[in-house]
Amino acid sequence: MLRLRALSGAPLLALLACAPPNAATPYPTAEPPSGAEEAEPKSGAVRFLDREVDLQAFIAGFPYSHFEAQIEHDRLYYLETGERYRLRELALPPPGGSALALETGELVSETDWSTRSLWAVHLHAPSNALWLHADARNDEQMNLWRIDLSRPVDERTPEQITRADYVYGFGVSGDERHIAYLARSGKQAPYRTCLRLLDTTAPTQADRELVCDSPELSFTWSSPRFSPDGRRIYTAAQVEGDRKRVQIVEFDLDGAGKVELITDPAVPRRTPQLLKGWVDDEWLLYTSDERGFTNLYAWSRATRRHRQLSDLDEELLGAQATDFGVVLAHGTPAGSTLKLLDPRSGAVLGETETPGKIALLDGHGDRVVWTQEGPDQVFEASLIRLFRSDDGVDLFNDTLIQLPTALTDQLVQCKAEAVTVTSVDQRPLHVFVLRPREPLPSDRSVAMIRSFYGGANEWTRYDQVLCAAGITVISPAVRGSSGFGRDFASLNDGDLGGAEIVDLFSVARYVETELGIPPARIGVYGRSHGGYATLRAMTFPAEAAPEGVFPFGFGLAEAGFSDIEAFYAATNIPDWVVLEAGDPRTPEGLARLRERSPVHHVERLRAPVFLLHGSNDWRVPVAGSREFAERAKAVGKAVTYIEVEGQGHRIEGLPRIVDAWQARLDFIAKVVEATDDE
Repeated sequence: MLRLRALSGAPLLALLACAPPNAATPYPTAEPPSGAEEAEPKSGAVRFLDREVDLQAFIAGFPYSHFEAQIEHDRLYYLETGERYRLRELALPPPGGSALALETGELVSETDWSTRSLWAVHLHAPSNALWLHADARNDEQMNLWRIDLSRPVDERTPEQITRADYVYGFGVSGDERHIAYLARSGKQAPYRTCLRLLDTTAPTQADRELVCDSPELSFTWSSPRFSPDGRRIYTAAQVEGDRKRVQIVEFDLDGAGKVELITDPAVPRRTPQLLKGWVDDEWLLYTSDERGFTNLYAWSRATRRHRQLSDLDEELLGAQATDFGVVLAHGTPAGSTLKLLDPRSGAVLGETETPGKIALLDGHGDRVVWTQEGPDQVFEASLIRLFRSDDGVDLFNDTLIQLPTALTDQLVQCKAEAVTVTSVDQRPLHVFVLRPREPLPSDRSVAMIRSFYGGANEWTRYDQVLCAAGITVISPAVRGSSGFGRDFASLNDGDLGGAEIVDLFSVARYVETELGIPPARIGVYGRSHGGYATLRAMTFPAEAAPEGVFPFGFGLAEAGFSDIEAFYAATNIPDWVVLEAGDPRTPEGLARLRERSPVHHVERLRAPVFLLHGSNDWRVPVAGSREFAERAKAVGKAVTYIEVEGQGHRIEGLPRIVDAWQARLDFIAKVVEATDDE
């Protein structure tokens, strides 16, 4: 039986959120009321209508993000955000130790990570070096880099080790001697990806190609894992380039250079993930969604047979192997469950529930680092310590990071309520309604609906700042969203910009009727896929909407694409386009992409739109936003376009964040003021 002692519940952080602009484009400011002088806002404050929104708490109140635990080495790595983003580290505390003071973390290097992407870190203790999965200029040309920790801090410049056009992921052998990584070449599809091996004792010299894509199998996003003896490597590969048929493959370093499937290629699955660590040096643990919801599985390298260890009918949030079993988290937007599973039988050794969304950062030996978040919870990190007792397995939970109540009160500006909205085809859609603590006057009430990636049990700076401005935020999980099983996530496969947009119209009608907000003050917003969905919702053909299009009053599209065909040719995720929208290499696929591309239908743009994009974005190239803005302006549509020099798919840096928020709020204020005259 698992008994929890002092298991505290509180939030994870979403400060990996998007961020904002450089001095590439000056931002307009709202005009002061007639006859009044405009007071200088406080540093970090922005204006919206007749109120001032202080961003200091959101930006500097908890200026930390990107937490990564390395339990084996008793380390926690994280970014300190501000005008510069610095990577810091702290030692994990001993049992019963005090909470971590993040401001005392040791500086790893002087590198400014607001100008670069940083996806993962790994401490290589034998060489006293830190390996990084990062890029050089926020363009997601991801490679492996190395920092020599024996040097003085001001000399710790990351050294680029690999020279690929893109590195999907990497894994380190048990003896720390080798790193396996997936390196892709080519600036656009078709790409060529190879599994490569480098020697950590001579990283710039001993790097060799093991095996590359074949017509049958193509390597994809995965973190390779080594067998206990270091002679085999396991990773993920797509069957015939199909994102819905991702398999786990084995490469024998002593063999003839071929890969062998260890999962059944006839069984559809997406993004299987390999856990670190083996059970009894025989069982490889992995997660897979082949039964509809992601579950935990084990594969024996002795018998080459699989077995399912969990039987979940809700979202798997993470799994980490320990000496005492597998710590597993799963949940819904209503809360999460933390379990300990026997990796040999799948028996549940114990469990506990908590209201937020759990993330498991790392597990090793008798410890697991986990975090929790929710719409009304900002961040909490904890360290579980497992031990055996007379009742079986017990644990203690030490809080590592917890925000002061006063700061949480500043950062939580929304009151969350979960509701269900029925789509036009009678499908129940989960929606979070986030009401501001201090709403705008009823005759100026504004609501903004997230176009995609909504419905999650999370705290986001974006939504909370909108609430601080008095704006009601609606966060729906339209069809195609994750968190509700493979089948729900697959509903927009081949239908990008179709029924998912009609779902938005259903949610917008709910806002109009139930919240009493007129369409002229209901906006739609999103980034990446959500940026596309925003533009599509505002240019949707009336004849394709069963109950007609919803007349949104405005839209904010950030880091989105407007031309699916051009996006396919330029992006580093063309296989996603084929899965979601269709194959532009076929006549019918190309016709569909063009029909659903907002850039070809700017004449249908029904309301003002705001576009924000980083100039170095490679995942969603900036050209799409540029072209949409140019075409829309050419036919007299109201478009505000801001491009951010030197930033990628996510825009970072404190000054840019403040500038971007002023630009967003100025845009929304003009929309609201225009309705005052109606």
